[in-house]
Amino acid sequence: MIEFRLLVDEIDYEALTRYLAPLLADKMGEKGGLGALLGGRKEPLTKMAVQMVKSMGQEEKDELLLRLISEKGDMLVQRVNKSAAKRAVGIHVDSITAQKV
Repeated sequence: MIEFRLLVDEIDYEALTRYLAPLLADKMGEKGGLGALLGGRKEPLTKMAVQMVKSMGQEEKDELLLRLISEKGDMLVQRVNKSAAKRAVGIHVDSITAQKV
């Protein structure tokens, strides 16, 4: 097994939010109830999420990303592995973690 360590210096949080918000909406839609109602409205949900991120300070953005990776790391691993398999890339990721340095 090989462990990679990537140091990330700059993140475009608005672009990341525009990418992740529709994925979150899909997950919410799968759960039914209020989640389904909100999940069916991807564009307004995305705009609201981008506005929220714009209003946050850098430390808050960093902490939010760390918390999301901590809580949703398994989902991220599944997406990476699915994407690699789809492209016939012979790699399997076991885990993804993040910490502030």
